[in-house]
Amino acid sequence: MVLTSCIFVFSIGLQNLVLTYIQAITSGDMPCMENAVLALAQIENSAAVQRALIHYEEMMKKRVQFPTETLRELLDIHATCEKEAIEVFIKDSFKDVDQKFQKELASQLEAKRDAFCDQNLDESAKRCRVLLQDIFSPLEEAVKNGAFSKPGGYGLFLQNTKELKQKYYQQPRKGIQAEETLQEYLRSKEDIADAILHADQSLSAKEKDIEVERMKAQAAEAARKQLEEMQKKTQEMIEQNERSYHEHIKQLTEKMETERKQLEEDQRRALDLKLKVSNP
Repeated sequence: MVLTSCIFVFSIGLQNLVLTYIQAITSGDMPCMENAVLALAQIENSAAVQRALIHYEEMMKKRVQFPTETLRELLDIHATCEKEAIEVFIKDSFKDVDQKFQKELASQLEAKRDAFCDQNLDESAKRCRVLLQDIFSPLEEAVKNGAFSKPGGYGLFLQNTKELKQKYYQQPRKGIQAEETLQEYLRSKEDIADAILHADQSLSAKEKDIEVERMKAQAAEAARKQLEEMQKKTQEMIEQNERSYHEHIKQLTEKMETERKQLEEDQRRALDLKLKVSNP
């Protein structure tokens, strides 16, 4: 068993092990194999975590084009990069007792995923605001010039708004904030729409009241759809967390099985060597 352990330690970091011994001796401590191996594990596993995180960030930046059309698109890329990062860690990790360092990796990968999700939201909202400003600026200019301050002006305003909304929907790569940013913009213009409505002398008081109720119902429907979208995104994040957990377990189990087989093989070789030495 001692021979097997020494061979294993030698194979993954003899240089670090020697340095640990030298430091212990220099400080006046009497080094022991167990403490040296624990110190080596700390060094190797910390470095493995950092290499895995670096790999994850590099691959995400290379593969993600902001903003993504859906959250699922981003999470699928994350899952691929996360799997590769775990592979990097698993390959280089050593004696990770209680999976302390793998848990740390999982926590940091989750934080980096969330940061990419936030960036995705920001990039989407930024692009959508620029599009809305560009698309709706002629309508805003027409409002300032009084183009809708006449009988029938409200109907004309609604028609123009509808056409511009359609133009906005046709623009590519708006990202996952497309609808929310549009509704935010429209809410900011509700006072203008209301003023045009009440100034339109071609509409009766009853017709205006009906239109006010229609606008309220439309706003309520938009809010309902936004809530559904938020719930959908929350569910997707929950499912992604489960996928991440199972990926960590899967790769850890595979590594443990590989190490078990390697240990059995090393023990067999050590026994064969012992038998040869005792029976020349």
